[in-house]
Amino acid sequence: MSNKKYLYGAAVQGIQGFIFGTNKLREIVGASELVEQICTDLFYKIANINKEDSNIILSAAGNIKYVFDDEQKCKDFVKIFPKSVSELAPGVTISQAVIEFEGDDFSNSIQKLEDKLKEQRNIVAAPLEIGFMGLERARRTNGVGVKFDKKEDEVFDTATLAKINAGDNVALFEKMSGFKPKASELAFDTEEITKSGKNSWIAVMHADGNGLGQILQNKGKDFVIANKFEKFSKTIEESTKNAIKKAFEEVVKKEYDAKYRYPIRPIIIGGDDVTVIIRADLALDFTKIFLEQFEIESSERFKEIGLSDYDGGLTACAGIAYIKESYPLHYGLSLAEKLCSDAKKYVKRTKDDGKLEDPEYGEMPKSAIAFYKVQDSFVDDLKTLKQRTLQTKTGLSYYAGPYKLSDLDNLYKKLQTLKEEADKNDKIKAVSKLRQIVTETYKDVSTSIFMMERMKEVNKDFYSDLNLSKELEAIKNNGKSQLLDLITLHSFNYGNKEN
Repeated sequence: MSNKKYLYGAAVQGIQGFIFGTNKLREIVGASELVEQICTDLFYKIANINKEDSNIILSAAGNIKYVFDDEQKCKDFVKIFPKSVSELAPGVTISQAVIEFEGDDFSNSIQKLEDKLKEQRNIVAAPLEIGFMGLERARRTNGVGVKFDKKEDEVFDTATLAKINAGDNVALFEKMSGFKPKASELAFDTEEITKSGKNSWIAVMHADGNGLGQILQNKGKDFVIANKFEKFSKTIEESTKNAIKKAFEEVVKKEYDAKYRYPIRPIIIGGDDVTVIIRADLALDFTKIFLEQFEIESSERFKEIGLSDYDGGLTACAGIAYIKESYPLHYGLSLAEKLCSDAKKYVKRTKDDGKLEDPEYGEMPKSAIAFYKVQDSFVDDLKTLKQRTLQTKTGLSYYAGPYKLSDLDNLYKKLQTLKEEADKNDKIKAVSKLRQIVTETYKDVSTSIFMMERMKEVNKDFYSDLNLSKELEAIKNNGKSQLLDLITLHSFNYGNKEN
């Protein structure tokens, strides 16, 4: 009897472009719901399986990996699935690949599958719609117009209509919160996210687990033999879901005011990936709790499935892009992903003391967060942004991150000091001197040094509590200063809709 198996993989191409091809939150949420359906309900239906199937490796966040035991069943699925995807979510292109393997060759098969999927992404898919010159186009998307809405005075294409129709779905919000919300409690516009806050800043947060691919390569063969893929996949999914639920309950639910709508919309929750749009002042707390809980949840669940080599569980990194509510959301997501990647690079090459190292094989990187507040009208690559907006002419850098979770306690203590100072005195005065010092470092370093030393004389406690001697040293020696991060995070709790 043949023991051949067929490792199937699928990936939604251009998932970011599909979800963020519009700046309307309802359509973004609808597109996210469609991607969620592709990887869950639609996949289960076409494959004639359920979510408990033991051959599922991954089915979330635009990615599917599944082991078929039968060659013909695999062939039939490959033929039908792309058409079914296009019917559910017009405009989505899906890449597929299959690797045949024997029981002992799974680890190599995973890498071969990834390579094949990359090749498939380079093949241009033929559009299902043909737009002749005489046909009306949807002006926002350039898709073939199929419906004119008099109320909106706009022509819509099939993809946009599908997103709008799916915009009322609440599967992702329910996955995050644990309950089914009323439509009146949900934000369908970015302005509705900020209404309950003190200013018009939102945050796009993207988080991604560390080392998942490494575990699959190292343990894939054991999973096949022990039939543990379904348990492993469920472990990751449940760890992510429980972690984001904890963050929602601790940060967002406590902040919820029935006069407004929930100041958050989840965009991706699947596998070890999470993307949310959230009110700016809640973003760091939400992300910190999510990352901490993700480590706890995955550690406990890994023990249950016998992954003793990873008893610390999975860690994750996150990027937070702070943007104005009217700023193009696709730029915010792109920046959040770059910041997440920057955090990953940092934890992979540093020890607790910050020195470079070559991690030993199998070592799990730590969790970390990187963030950036967008002040410009456009976004460059992250390296250029750092140099252009966070570095003075002398070489002083205000990009103090990425922050490991262990670093955040110290940051929070300083923010509490700023808050107490703001509550005691005028809210603006608490941070205005620090802002002036930062401004002077771009103009005249000697003036900023004088102002800092003067602060030490007139407000010793404030100077000491914020450990400003370290910031002064950074200014003098063109090192890294945390001042701008403190000002940025503090400012989200004050101000008005105009700032």
